[in-house]
Amino acid sequence: MAEKKKKMPRVFDYFEEEDLFSGGVAWCAGCALELNARFVGRIMGKNTVLVGTPSCSAPVLNGQNTAAWHKLGHYACTMTGVASSATGLSRYYRKAGIDANVMCFTGDGCAQDIGFQTMSGAAERNEKMIYLCYDNEGYMNTGVQRSSGTPFGAATSTTPVGSAGHGKDTAKKDLPMLMSMHDIPYVATATLSHLEDYAKKLQKAKEKSREGFVYLHVFCPCVDGWRIPTDSSIQVCRAAVRTNYFPLWESEDGHYRITHNVSKPKPVEELTGLVGKFKHMSKEEKETLQSMVNKRFNILKALCEGTQNAA
Repeated sequence: MAEKKKKMPRVFDYFEEEDLFSGGVAWCAGCALELNARFVGRIMGKNTVLVGTPSCSAPVLNGQNTAAWHKLGHYACTMTGVASSATGLSRYYRKAGIDANVMCFTGDGCAQDIGFQTMSGAAERNEKMIYLCYDNEGYMNTGVQRSSGTPFGAATSTTPVGSAGHGKDTAKKDLPMLMSMHDIPYVATATLSHLEDYAKKLQKAKEKSREGFVYLHVFCPCVDGWRIPTDSSIQVCRAAVRTNYFPLWESEDGHYRITHNVSKPKPVEELTGLVGKFKHMSKEEKETLQSMVNKRFNILKALCEGTQNAA
């Protein structure tokens, strides 16, 4: 008799909660951040406390007038103090015997730039918390300025295209790789086109944060700042994975693993052709971006092979 085929889990099978956000919120139409926040709530559960800052997420997380737009705990603080504030919360809840998932929930402007010092310090101390960076590659909330998360060639309000410039002329900081070098229990990348992969990583983040610092880096396109149609966020996420522009990987206790292998990567031009902030790029500039993508992926691949052989 043939062996019964094991039923594969669906994304819905990972949900622990109902949708913890109200039906109407203040995020832009088509914004990937809305799906991100709703998904985090459903996987992490009601005992999650988000620590946020002035950002694209703030209007919804802070609520409006006398009402909140979600059922999660939320603590609002400055961009320089998000990780240190989360440290205090995490230590208090443990001392009080309260089971809580303390999660910093910020954009790349805070994680990569303004709040990096306190985040790195919390990681070095191995504080028991989760830091989630939703990466929209710039300061989108305040006018689409470049951040160190903005990629080479991208047009922003501070790296404009014109007679004096042709988009950002330096590479994007590889923050997830940098955080993995802190020797913390868990680091992972995720995006909204691969929700089962993301769900597994959120579950693992919840478990590993009982041991120490966890860092999650989520590729999260901005419809307005990237100049893409409101219905194309998931398509852009998928193209970022297919081109190895944003590979999906994790580092658990120092062992690296690619969690979604792309057997035949598409050229990065498949991504840049979808995104308005790249439309001005010349053939030579696209080749430069492609070489940056290839270099970073080769480093990741070598780390995966090296740590697996050392296991």
